[in-house]
Amino acid sequence: MVIVWALTNACNLKCIHCAAEAGEPARNELSTEEALSAIDNMAEAGTKHLLIAGGEPLVREDIFTLAEYASKKLSVGINTNGFSLNRSAAQRLKDAGVNQVRISLDGAKSKTHNLIRGKGSFERAVEAIETCVSLGFPDVGIEATISLLNYDEMPDMIKLASDLGVGVFEAGDMAPAGRAKKFAHLCLSREQRGEMLKFLAEIQETIPTLIITSELPHIFIVNKSMQNTCIDPYSKEVSLGCGAGIAGLGLTVDGKIVPCPLGLLTEVGDIRRDKLKDTWANSPLLKKLQSRKVSGKCGRCEYKYACGGCRGAAAMAGDPMGEDPGCWYEPALKR
Repeated sequence: MVIVWALTNACNLKCIHCAAEAGEPARNELSTEEALSAIDNMAEAGTKHLLIAGGEPLVREDIFTLAEYASKKLSVGINTNGFSLNRSAAQRLKDAGVNQVRISLDGAKSKTHNLIRGKGSFERAVEAIETCVSLGFPDVGIEATISLLNYDEMPDMIKLASDLGVGVFEAGDMAPAGRAKKFAHLCLSREQRGEMLKFLAEIQETIPTLIITSELPHIFIVNKSMQNTCIDPYSKEVSLGCGAGIAGLGLTVDGKIVPCPLGLLTEVGDIRRDKLKDTWANSPLLKKLQSRKVSGKCGRCEYKYACGGCRGAAAMAGDPMGEDPGCWYEPALKR
């Protein structure tokens, strides 16, 4: 259904939490011709939505060419830090057919955000958000990475999101990977992660005009409204919890097909040589993920199919089918 594509490792910022350690282009990044062929490959496989990420995708000179080509075949979104998303660039993306924009914002005030992402980045991000909203993109949202640096600022961040008129506020937490390894002491504890998700679920009830959610599948453990929506037989909404290898895949900067670009980076194919539809049908690891035969407390959890635990976190702990070491919840079914 969804491909998250790290188009380049190049970036115009040096965020302290960046798991990709983005900055300079990676060796062996896909050329324009290879990227166009990859898009054809995705379309042939029946992919519904392509989310272009990075690094910072707007630093690639061919980004508008790729976005326009892809939008003729499938729905296209873009993840950006907003630093280069001036009105001209935003208009070109809209004209190219991009229908979803996610802009990173890690603080309600410049001091917090700029500490994490760099001088002047807060002002540029807010301006980019305002521009995209004014241009009428169908889906404009904010993505926030939560750490101890901005944990207490979440209420103000959500208020800012609402004031800016975006449709979505999505929060994830900082993982001790890549550049963030040096700042592991700033990562949330399991308990804080649980409290963050409970807070998001509670505040959602007070701001119906804003979708408040998380990239963490555990949001379904605490959000009863989301659970009820998904089990309603008349609802068109559905959730599979962690969708790594089940609802979507990741594509790395050098064309490797992986179950999830945020942690489960085990190669299951190569877009340069493999048909995506064949990889999807035949990969042993994808078949395992799709079976949902997870172990540990994830395997005995009553929310196994609503959440499933983060498979990326489990993989970083040593076993992609193991329990999620970052989950605070204790299943009702004890050992």
